[in-house]
Amino acid sequence: MNLPKIVLALGYASLLPFLLGPAWLTFAPESVPAWLDLDRAWLSWIAMIGAFMAGTFWGFSLPAVQGPAGVAGIVISVVLVILTWVAATLPFAYALAGMGMVFLLQLLADFWRERTLDTIGGYFRLRATLTAGVLIAIAWRYML
Repeated sequence: MNLPKIVLALGYASLLPFLLGPAWLTFAPESVPAWLDLDRAWLSWIAMIGAFMAGTFWGFSLPAVQGPAGVAGIVISVVLVILTWVAATLPFAYALAGMGMVFLLQLLADFWRERTLDTIGGYFRLRATLTAGVLIAIAWRYML
């Protein structure tokens, strides 16, 4: 089974806020309203998506929870959510590094899940592509 087009569309659409924050600060920083803490708003988006993606492990693991791989998947899910929360509480530069690590750990966990739990055709490729986009956006913002 391949991923439905809506999954691909929404997945790639979720990259837009990742890229819009650094783009805004690169191309028109003077247009950011004084009342908007763009860095905090942008980091909140990253944290929400990080927690959401960690939650996907729960969903993938739940059907196999009777066995050790399913239990491991649920534990991985919870640990990734906690790491996302911790990274989001750090000072901005450290939060960026922490979130980058969280998304790398999620990709590593997806690699494990792909080989251990049930898989959906095309899901890992989508996750790897989206993670690359996320990491590019985080690195771009870090360099500003």
